[in-house]
Amino acid sequence: MFERIKERLKNFMQKFEGDERRQAKEFKDIFELGGVPAFNQFYYFGIFIWKYLYKGFYTPWHRILSPTIDNPRNKRDIERMDTAKAICAELAGLVWSEQCEIHVSQEGEEQPLEEFVHDVLVKNGFWTKMQEHIEQVLALGGGAIKAWYEEKRDSQGNVIPNSGQIKLGFCMADQFVPTAWDNSQVTDGVFISREAKNGYYYTRLEWHKWDGLTYYISNDVYKSKNKPSMEGSNESQDILGIWYPLNAAYPFLNAETSLQGLTTSLFTYYRTAVANNIDDNSPLGVSIYANALSTLKALDICYDSFIREFRLGKKRIIVPAQCIRNVPDPVTGELRRYFDASDEAYEALATDNPDALKITDNSVELRIDEHEKAVNAFLSILCLQVGFSAGTFTFDRAQGLKTATEVISENSKTYKTIKAQQRQVKTAIAKIIDAIIQIASLYDMHWEGKSIKKLAEKGWETKIVFDDSILQDRQTNINEGILLISNGVMSKKRFMVEKLGYTEEEALKELKEIAEEGNITASAFDIADGNSIEGNGLNPNTEPEAQEEKEEAAEEEA
Repeated sequence: MFERIKERLKNFMQKFEGDERRQAKEFKDIFELGGVPAFNQFYYFGIFIWKYLYKGFYTPWHRILSPTIDNPRNKRDIERMDTAKAICAELAGLVWSEQCEIHVSQEGEEQPLEEFVHDVLVKNGFWTKMQEHIEQVLALGGGAIKAWYEEKRDSQGNVIPNSGQIKLGFCMADQFVPTAWDNSQVTDGVFISREAKNGYYYTRLEWHKWDGLTYYISNDVYKSKNKPSMEGSNESQDILGIWYPLNAAYPFLNAETSLQGLTTSLFTYYRTAVANNIDDNSPLGVSIYANALSTLKALDICYDSFIREFRLGKKRIIVPAQCIRNVPDPVTGELRRYFDASDEAYEALATDNPDALKITDNSVELRIDEHEKAVNAFLSILCLQVGFSAGTFTFDRAQGLKTATEVISENSKTYKTIKAQQRQVKTAIAKIIDAIIQIASLYDMHWEGKSIKKLAEKGWETKIVFDDSILQDRQTNINEGILLISNGVMSKKRFMVEKLGYTEEEALKELKEIAEEGNITASAFDIADGNSIEGNGLNPNTEPEAQEEKEEAAEEEA
């Protein structure tokens, strides 16, 4: 595909001179990138396979030759299990839930910065979209989230006062190209978006790059040379085309914007917690099923055979040739022997044996158990390859593909896979929150009368707490923590942070309040003459009834 695209661009550059040629050359460099492994064979051909498998149909696999008497080149689409989609959806549901807590804490009791961040996240549907995005990241190996400042405009194009908002965009792996990175952390990149207008595709390139301490955002637009064909795939092969004036396609978009005072990029790229064994020098990730393609193909073949077992194995009878009636061909008018593939009658072969001319029952025994065992065997292999515990996915002849619902222990492979993926997501969320706060500071946004810029100067701590109730019973988790505290191998603060989801500031504040409440409770045992609790022989931890029984026993002994 991209060899053809590069050839089109080469031909285009030979025809045009000046700025148009310069722009076309710059666009061509996107696909070469001076050593960046984003558009090499691994990325493009690999990622498209992952994407089409995630969608459920990959033509080289799922459209096979099925010749007939009338059409020797006839093809058919095989039945598919859509296993790639199922495993990504299952893992995404375990990694992320709407009960995930995001804390942005600062010193002090009031937390206006956290409230502001939560408002931005809620307005962008973050908790709902995030699970969908994680699922796509697992399928394609990575994804990006970007933040930007946007103002609303009226019908004349004038900016509406006080309408500025921070927007979030969720981009799939094939919509983002990293151009620079440091220690596997992507710092620069280009976002690729495509829009259909008037029968043409407009491809917008949004560049994010650092030059010293200055952060640049620039935009280029390209228009497809020809209108996309409606035949076959909806994906047009001629989506790049020629350079197009930015103001003609996006009149309110700046060609370049420079930003000062930023400490982090206004986007975050995160990948799957799977080692890139295809290109170990690349910051890009690979799909969780990148190393299980043969197993996915085998599963679809087995499932197709399983379904066809019922279609082709139904009860049929074999009848003599003279019992098959002749019907005229609707096109040529020639008489042809009537045959319906859905019919239960098949024509017998010509033979001199009189016994073969009898009507014969030809019932075929269905191999249901064999197919079910084969599918489950491949599912077990797939679980091993994608990081699930054995038996997570099973196939039932009545219900199809099923997933295990048991509580996942901390020693299971599934649990370790979930935790590894959650660490990647935590880092990404923390970075995009930093971007949100920096944008709000840059554009001097306020929350309930307070300047976000002034609040940000105090610093902040971001903590993401996942809801692990699906992995382990919460009460069991708490009991384990209490046992560790009682044995002196865990502090109360650490217990509150790791087991209860507190931030360190919240934990210290809660422990201080508990200590203060303890002092108040102890002072309630003090008597009016000022004697101490110990001086009166009273123990605040002793029940009153037990104390009275102790005094009575002492009097009896006297």
